Amino acid sequence: MILFIVSFLMAFSISFLCSISEAVLLSLTPGQIADIAKRKPKEALIWQNLKQEIHKPITVILSLNTIAQTMGATIVGSQFAILFGQKWIAVFSILFTYIMLQFTEILPKSLGVRFNTVISSFLALPLAGLVKVLSPLITMINKINQLFVKTKENNKGSSATIDEIASLADLARLSNQIGRHQERIIKTTARLTKLQAKDVMIPLEQITFLSTNQKLSDAIITAHMDPHTRFPIIEGDDKNKVLGYINFKELVYRARTNPADPTLKGIIRPIGFVSPSLPCNLILRSFVEEHTHMTIVRDETMNKTLGLITLEDLVEELVGELEDEFDRRPKMCQSLSGGVWIIGGGLPVAEMYNKTGMSPIPQTTEIVSSWLINKFGKLPKIGQVLNIGEKDITIRRLRRGKIFEILLTPKGFAPKEFM
Repeated sequence: MILFIVSFLMAFSISFLCSISEAVLLSLTPGQIADIAKRKPKEALIWQNLKQEIHKPITVILSLNTIAQTMGATIVGSQFAILFGQKWIAVFSILFTYIMLQFTEILPKSLGVRFNTVISSFLALPLAGLVKVLSPLITMINKINQLFVKTKENNKGSSATIDEIASLADLARLSNQIGRHQERIIKTTARLTKLQAKDVMIPLEQITFLSTNQKLSDAIITAHMDPHTRFPIIEGDDKNKVLGYINFKELVYRARTNPADPTLKGIIRPIGFVSPSLPCNLILRSFVEEHTHMTIVRDETMNKTLGLITLEDLVEELVGELEDEFDRRPKMCQSLSGGVWIIGGGLPVAEMYNKTGMSPIPQTTEIVSSWLINKFGKLPKIGQVLNIGEKDITIRRLRRGKIFEILLTPKGFAPKEFM
């Protein structure tokens, strides 16, 4: 009788503990572990390690549970037959199966999921100790498994993967805990580690450079044509020799306070350089820590300038397109003297034709900016001219890869005074 009772209690207890441990292990979320870390950092570290190599504790739990149930059923069944005879063995088997199913599988797993953070405090050390003690068993089982299943190398790190964070953001929005814009910020912030400098940089051909060859007045005109605040400056005409950047406000201030010195070198500020493969989260962190707003993307192996990244570009990756009064392409269509028109890049093409008397009016819904980029086959440069019938279209201003303003003039007209 003693062996019967002891065998039953051992099988019941071990199976109960294994089931509740499995439920706690699988149901603990990264957020819950982070919450535990605020109160018990050592305990949270144990659970984080167990979750990162979850095959180890799972192997231990399933092994002990299977041994307890199999050997328990064998020993308890044989002892029952000796004590009460074979005629009641079928009834006992049904009753034993129900007890083990209800009270060592369903109930403990339900409790483990519902009270996982509370129970985890009692299970962290014992489970970690069992994993350590039974490591030879784990190694043997994994070696045998590798004969049948090819294991993939996983990236080691936090179990809170980017996909999990995105899913949590989706769930939070669906439950009305956060809004759509907050969801976007959470998702894009998490994915910022995957974006590299080359993915968000402004291409070289779209950057307006100032040059050491320019006089102060020429630099002001160049900066005026591209409404930004900061402009990289190069040595001579070599775009691979970026010396720094110049703030437009300092450019104007120097022109007013020191017009006798026409050079730009006295107001050049230092600029940073990054490789095209540098993750964007590190670039954003350097902007914040160093209080800078732009950096040059350069291929160090070829000593070649590839592009430019500004703080605005990275913020736009987080919150979406930011547009100030200069980003919104204007829709004006203003007549000047001598048959010259100044036209905004945001004006619909059909409206431009209608207001200026051009014909035939094209059947398109495009605006001037995208229409002209398609006509040129690429983003044109300032001053570049496109002939359409008896009219010339001259690119007057660009802004972030888009045409901001154009001049529409009679064919062959030199619009220098309007540029």
